[in-house]
Amino acid sequence: MEAEDIFYNKQEYIETASGNKVSRQSVLCGSQNIVLNGKTIIQSECVIRGDLANVRIGRHCVISKRAVIRPPFKKFSKGVAFFPLHIGDHVFIDEDTVVNAAHVGSYVYIGKNCVIKFYS
Repeated sequence: MEAEDIFYNKQEYIETASGNKVSRQSVLCGSQNIVLNGKTIIQSECVIRGDLANVRIGRHCVISKRAVIRPPFKKFSKGVAFFPLHIGDHVFIDEDTVVNAAHVGSYVYIGKNCVIKFYS
C-alpha cells in the first residue's frame, strides 16, 4: 500500500535556503542550537527543544503535527545534564510522538503516539 500525497498551504510554512519547510505554528526553542540539514518538513504545533542541548536533524525528514523533540537528560546529585540529539536522514516521526533520545538512526519510521525515551 502506497502512502497518499499530502498537499500543504505554502503560506503556512517558512522555506529556508536549504529547502527546509518549517510551519509558522511550530515552536523552536533555542533555534540557534537546531540544525536542519535540508529538505526537512516541520509541521504545525511541533516543539523542538534546542534550548536544552544541540538538536541535529538529517535530510529528507518529516516531523508530524504535535510531535515533541527534546534532547535526553541524566539526573545527577548536583542537578541535570542534557546531551545532544541527532536524528538521521529519511526519518518520519508521526503525530503526537515524543522523542527524548540521544540518537535516531537513518531510514526510521516512528508511528503515532509513541514515546522514544533515553535510559542510562
